[in-house]
Amino acid sequence: MAIVKMNKISLIGLESEKERILENLMKLGVVEITDSKEKMASDDWKELVDVDGDNERVSRLDTQIDRVSAIIDYLDKFDKRKKPLFSAKRNISVSDLNMVLQNQDKLWAVINEINQYDEILSNLKAEKNKNSNLILSLKPWEALDIPLELTSTASSTVLIGVVPEMADTDKIEQALNDTVPESYCEVLGKDKEQSYLLIVYLTSKEEDTMNVLKQYGFSKVNFKDLSGTAKHNINQASKNIEKIDKDIEDIENKMASYVKYKDDLEVLHDHLSIERERKIVLVNLIKTNKVFMLEGWLPENSAEQVKTFLEKSSDCFIEIIKPAEDEEFPVLLANKAIPSSVESITNMYSVPNSKELDPNAIMAPFFILFFGLMLSDGGYGAIMAILSGIILKMFKLEEGTKKFMRLMFYCGISTMLWGLLFGGWFGIPNIPALWFNPSEDPELLLSYSLLFGAIHIYVGLGVRGANLIKDKKYLDAVFDVLFWYILFTGFILFVLPYIPKVDAESVTGLVTLGKYLMLIGGVLLILTQGRENKNIIAKLFGGVASLYDLVSFMSDVLSYSRLLALGLATSVIASIINQMATMFGFNNILKIIAVVAILAFGHLFNFAINALGAYVHSCRLQYIEFFGKFYKGGGTAFEPFKAKTKYINLK
Repeated sequence: MAIVKMNKISLIGLESEKERILENLMKLGVVEITDSKEKMASDDWKELVDVDGDNERVSRLDTQIDRVSAIIDYLDKFDKRKKPLFSAKRNISVSDLNMVLQNQDKLWAVINEINQYDEILSNLKAEKNKNSNLILSLKPWEALDIPLELTSTASSTVLIGVVPEMADTDKIEQALNDTVPESYCEVLGKDKEQSYLLIVYLTSKEEDTMNVLKQYGFSKVNFKDLSGTAKHNINQASKNIEKIDKDIEDIENKMASYVKYKDDLEVLHDHLSIERERKIVLVNLIKTNKVFMLEGWLPENSAEQVKTFLEKSSDCFIEIIKPAEDEEFPVLLANKAIPSSVESITNMYSVPNSKELDPNAIMAPFFILFFGLMLSDGGYGAIMAILSGIILKMFKLEEGTKKFMRLMFYCGISTMLWGLLFGGWFGIPNIPALWFNPSEDPELLLSYSLLFGAIHIYVGLGVRGANLIKDKKYLDAVFDVLFWYILFTGFILFVLPYIPKVDAESVTGLVTLGKYLMLIGGVLLILTQGRENKNIIAKLFGGVASLYDLVSFMSDVLSYSRLLALGLATSVIASIINQMATMFGFNNILKIIAVVAILAFGHLFNFAINALGAYVHSCRLQYIEFFGKFYKGGGTAFEPFKAKTKYINLK
């Protein structure tokens, strides 16, 4: 199927040629190098070999990569070049790479200079914050026209401070006047939290003055390091900020001039990443003084070509081995357009294991059809298909983004088809439906939703049977699939009269057949589902307990009623939006603008929320109702040793 068959590869080469062999393996990009250190646990090996690798070198490369990455991110905010809607890696040749690397010393100098400027910039911003905070702290005292350092004269004390906003400043002035006539109180200002006071009194009357002020929650304020009036200090701080802003602007202009090095820094970053991959893979190798050994996996159809190429390009011994029948191997999928578009959805659940069928080819049609049915508006589907088609055609996309856009294109086409069948186009009424209008006959759509669910679950059971047959468990396929088919089919026939839009009298014969099939299926399952237990009582009890899965089957089928619910939600909301818009009428230009705005925003919102709902609920139907019938997962994705880059594709 779509899971590529793998072979093991074992390679023994000369230590002197290790770098060339690893470079060739990286260029080929089809071999996953696995850990060979387990061989050292064997008595035959542990005295002969050592673990390869240089952790210090890897650590240094990590540090360098982090430094370069930080500078690239830093320069990004100064990069005013027009960025594409969908970014893709740049293609560069080996000669272009070598030209950049020849200028590597200059790039490291640029990195150091940017770091120095960044440190200066941080200091300037800290100084600006300091001055800004000073202005904020002095602003309430701007009316104070005496120097801040003046706290006393030969016979008097000058005091500034605050009281809570709730304190009555008139009463404070009156209390001071009554208790300490030799005093002066001035309210300099107020805000939502407190009042700002200037108090001058004879030093000899300090105790009496403080007793009055304490009654009103007075707090003293000091500006020890400042001289001159508050207004003078505010003006000076403002001038400092103006100068700092100019210095910051000058430095940012200098920083912006380094944007011309950004592309080369991206190349340097990916070169270091490639070098790190080369070094980090060494820890999986074992070696002696003269030779080294590596093991790994590669696709079966590439094995002989890789073996021939490596043996011709270097002195090494290579052995290709087929995996044992029960041995797990890394999973590489080789799907075509439609199945590959849903791989990310399957991988969010789990990567398939190497011993089961790849579910993507089977799941893809159901996901796409269910998505379209839940969105169900042909106008929305057309927009989705057109936009995703333009993006696929006009933009150079990364592989993951390309697959997602391809899925959206297929889902858009599916939505258009359901829109044609149901007559749903932007909620516009009275458009003829090729099949029927769900808003007028929701019971019919419910019946078909349950039918689609039963088909989906039956296919899941069929895949379980195929996996069992693939593993040569033929009796298990009969007991665990065929017998359940009999019971479930009997149950469906038995409940036909209770399904909407089904004529109970016309299905009487099928109901009778359903009773017999349920009886036969139930007996067969009771006799076989507890077969793994040891004694006869436990076997029968296990068989009886298994019949509870009939309730799970009914619950699973009912879950597909969400196809009806979401499909109706889209059309109903769209029609309500249209009605709200037309209520304004078209009498004048303002009303026309309002109608257009409501239609545009309303349909955009309806499309976004219901497309998201269709995606999420279609995933749920796959993960729970479908995968639950057969899918084991738990596989490990195939990760070949190759150049892993972030910004460039090296040609």
